[in-house]
Amino acid sequence: MMWGEVHVFQGRMFVTRGAQTTGVHVGEELSDAELGAAILEFYGRPGIAEADRGEAWRMFCTEVAGAPAGRYWPEKTARVFRETGDSGTWCVVAGHFSDRVPVPAEPAVDFPQRLGAVVRRELAALAPNWPRVRSAVIMTTATGRWVVVPHDRGTVSGPAHAVDAGAGPLLTAVRAALADSGGATMSWADSLAAAGIDPHLLRGGAQVMFDELADGSVRLVGEGSAANRPVGERTWTGRADDLAAACAEAGRMLAELPVEHLPPGTPSGTSFGIKCTWLAVRGTSVEEVAAAVGLTGARPAGWDEGVAAADDEQVFVTPPIAGWILVVNTVHVHGAESVAQLSARLGAEVQYFGNHRVSDYAEWARAVDGRLVRHVLCGEGLEPGVHAEEVGVPTPVEIEIGFSATDPGAVWADEDDVMRVAGAWSIDPITLDVVESSPRDGLLGRFGAAG
Repeated sequence: MMWGEVHVFQGRMFVTRGAQTTGVHVGEELSDAELGAAILEFYGRPGIAEADRGEAWRMFCTEVAGAPAGRYWPEKTARVFRETGDSGTWCVVAGHFSDRVPVPAEPAVDFPQRLGAVVRRELAALAPNWPRVRSAVIMTTATGRWVVVPHDRGTVSGPAHAVDAGAGPLLTAVRAALADSGGATMSWADSLAAAGIDPHLLRGGAQVMFDELADGSVRLVGEGSAANRPVGERTWTGRADDLAAACAEAGRMLAELPVEHLPPGTPSGTSFGIKCTWLAVRGTSVEEVAAAVGLTGARPAGWDEGVAAADDEQVFVTPPIAGWILVVNTVHVHGAESVAQLSARLGAEVQYFGNHRVSDYAEWARAVDGRLVRHVLCGEGLEPGVHAEEVGVPTPVEIEIGFSATDPGAVWADEDDVMRVAGAWSIDPITLDVVESSPRDGLLGRFGAAG
């Protein structure tokens, strides 16, 4: 679909031919008819070749809008396009989640005026989404200090600044991080290493996103941690010319938000769980589990290395953690039958979990004393029209979720449901960053024929 866009950027109005191609400044004094005509004229221009779009967009941003391409963030946007299959109707959509407003092209004589009026009206009703100009993130650590890092285009970078808790030291660090925002050259890992910060100290902490916005304000968004997930969101807005007040409020947020840091030096697991599969085996040894699943080429590996390697089709048998040993991988090898076989082979309870949101795949299974007592399979390998397959009686957590394999109108199981079942049956792998682990290594290898 081809479309045009009308942007309001720093109070000025621009028309672009789609997203990130090129555009013109149309002037705020235009009448509705002139605005509509400008939109239609620009919409009808020939397209720009793919190879030339980046340079065309850069020139528009710098020469027309007066901002670097990475800083052209309109506070309001309206998309204008012709309805698919109906050349007589156009649509206007203002913002990301607004309904489309139809604008019939007939009568043609006053169509530009009606189109311009709708665009102007929809933009006027849209609350401005002021973009970030500069941004930093403040995080707590297990030692009681705070870490401040630049934030740019959705990622944290460096350099990192570690400071003692307090508004005064925080103000200095925030000013430095904001100055580095958008121009940082250090990676996240390198910046922590350069500042002498063990990344494990940040696990289970609270953080505050510190944003300077284009309207001259400062926005703080704070979140704590529970079960290694963000909780307790708090927001605050102040003036960008009073960073001291903003830092004082950020300090209060950090002191009040929930954290779950483990004591410094405590060995912990490493979180995983999305788009992968894993086994949970109760109360046996790493070596016995590795032998039972047919691990080949096994070598010692710690949590961080093992979980990262499991994303590359290797298999990680974890150190013992909270009474369980986990077998982590992304290859769907084990299922209900093999879970029961492993349970018989090990003389232990064995559970299997898997999920992948793209294919709507979700599965969990549980075997005790070599007998499969519960199995649910959703979305992968099922007959057409089949909602889910199941063996055994639903457990309390499944009933609480509202999942039913026999009722298509019930909850469709997804990755979050898999994590909830895992947490109720054994351990939720998302929480492992804040769960104490055995200090020994696990084993890393691949599945062999015995698996």
